[in-house]
Amino acid sequence: MTFGEQSQQFFRSDYEKYLPETDSFYKVHVLPKTFDGAKETCEIEGAELFYPVDEDEAKAMITYWKEKQFYSTIYIGVSASLVSDVYQTIHGASIDHVYNKWAKGEPNNKGGNERCVTLLDDATLNDIMCDTTRSFICKKRASAIHWNLLCDLPDKHYEYVEQLGRCYKFHTNPKNWTEAFRACNAEQGYLAIIDSQAEADHLVNITRMANKEDVEGSYLRGAIHLGFVKKNSVWRSIMGRPLKALGYNTWGTNQPDGEDRENCGSMFFNGKLNDIGCNQQCFFICEREIPLLENSINLRFGDYGDVQ
Repeated sequence: MTFGEQSQQFFRSDYEKYLPETDSFYKVHVLPKTFDGAKETCEIEGAELFYPVDEDEAKAMITYWKEKQFYSTIYIGVSASLVSDVYQTIHGASIDHVYNKWAKGEPNNKGGNERCVTLLDDATLNDIMCDTTRSFICKKRASAIHWNLLCDLPDKHYEYVEQLGRCYKFHTNPKNWTEAFRACNAEQGYLAIIDSQAEADHLVNITRMANKEDVEGSYLRGAIHLGFVKKNSVWRSIMGRPLKALGYNTWGTNQPDGEDRENCGSMFFNGKLNDIGCNQQCFFICEREIPLLENSINLRFGDYGDVQ
């Protein structure tokens, strides 16, 4: 088997590159992000920010990213985030134990603020400010894949509900509505949409059971982001259907009350619907159709990715 030859193994359809030498899957992200943004994006997809273990892997990834789009550098999962000039991988290992061929004169920690690392297209490394945006590659080791058979995806946290014929996951890391939308999409699901009283009751139950009481930070307690928004003064699900046409349209007392200040959808912990500011951080629930039903659902996300 030659380097880079496709395997019969599978992680996700968008992780199209498989290297048998590393037994890993890869995905190029052409949209530049900061180091933290790149790392978080990979984690949401159930993967890790790539860093080369050896020269062969470094050169294989350079070839791969140039197949997608030409750029001269990408972030890798190495930084000196704890102590200046002490470079470690995202797993905490010293860079001395992985690929570490620096460009001439690097790392130089220019200005005292270059703590993150990029891979250049000549297979050398360079230090860079972590808030600079760069493209990046996510990596998933095949040995770390744990398949959820009922929900047909590599995420054991989704739970299949036979009564509803769908899978659900409660997220206890608060995000704003747009971030929650993107997170569900990255997990191959979507922000949950309530279309029956039975589904509302189930979301209330998983909210009650979620281990959320000890979650710290500044976020709105008592509300959960859901998959509906106000477009042209009409409340619609992210599938495009008016809320009134769904099987559930039960608002909380005096809701919606935010007028043009609150254009995103949520529910109170009791299951009643609530309008909410799209920048407000709170918990959220992702939903996924089981494979037998997926072909009958048209999941169009693009129109809602930039709701404010």
